[in-house]
Amino acid sequence: MAQLIKLNDYISRYETNIYQYPRQYVKLKKDHWNKMKKRFEQGWLEEPMERIDKREEQPRRGIKNFLKLRSKVEGEETSENLLREDLLPSSEEELKQYYLDGLIPFQLKWATTTLREKSYLDPSYKQNSDLKYFLQRLPDTFLLMFEPVVQMKNTEVEIDHLLIGPSGIEIISLLSHPYGETIHPTSEKSWNIEKEGVQSKVLSPMHSLRRTETFIKSVLSNYQLDFPYRKVVLSKTMRFASGQAPYQTDWIGKDRYTSWLHEKRAARSPLKHDQLKVAEALLNHCSTIAVKRPEWDMEDDFTEG
Repeated sequence: MAQLIKLNDYISRYETNIYQYPRQYVKLKKDHWNKMKKRFEQGWLEEPMERIDKREEQPRRGIKNFLKLRSKVEGEETSENLLREDLLPSSEEELKQYYLDGLIPFQLKWATTTLREKSYLDPSYKQNSDLKYFLQRLPDTFLLMFEPVVQMKNTEVEIDHLLIGPSGIEIISLLSHPYGETIHPTSEKSWNIEKEGVQSKVLSPMHSLRRTETFIKSVLSNYQLDFPYRKVVLSKTMRFASGQAPYQTDWIGKDRYTSWLHEKRAARSPLKHDQLKVAEALLNHCSTIAVKRPEWDMEDDFTEG
């Protein structure tokens, strides 16, 4: 599961210590999956309600913590909501998805709070299918900056998504259209989307990608970092018509999307120091809006132990 190190202009734990949190996340994720799987195999789903209620008074661990955290993020308060049987997995495959879904609120928490500060999350991010897809389908050695707001020439600008892998950065523009089957990259300013012979015009993503590239190049140069990057136009539902992508650019349509994703999922390279240095440099030039967390909200997270 990819790590969400920056979301829009929200404060992030990763920007406080990029060398601590990525590795801590990997360890915690593995430990809690092992605990959850063990409890599932031991039949904890059939545990009597009174024992579950009693355990609620004890320090939160494993699946209970993820349920509690997900409940808190989604505004659910009662144990009845937490323990509804129709929400519980009945197979290991369902358990995996259940576990990944439980990690989304946890990721959003790390991407909107530090121990002492917090940002106010736009509720739409909880249901953002693109964000969820990136996080759940990519390995945790990939660091994601989703709709980051950055400083460019004394101006705050929202740039394209950044996927920072162990061996390079991908600047990603997602392209979708409810009535599109084929993409025709016709000009610098606009592209055509076609379905059954009917074409509609959309803004070319290349302008935004080049603006994001300018930001990336500036940061890498400023910190004297040598780290490769590519620009990517990504569409899961449409194919690209014949055409040559510009230099250092990939047009990934429906026919190439599966192989693109498989390449990421098959990567076995661990987190690298150069990767973290690049992430730190980029985070240093992101905008952040946050307020101090009230004392009652400064609870010790299980993740900090």
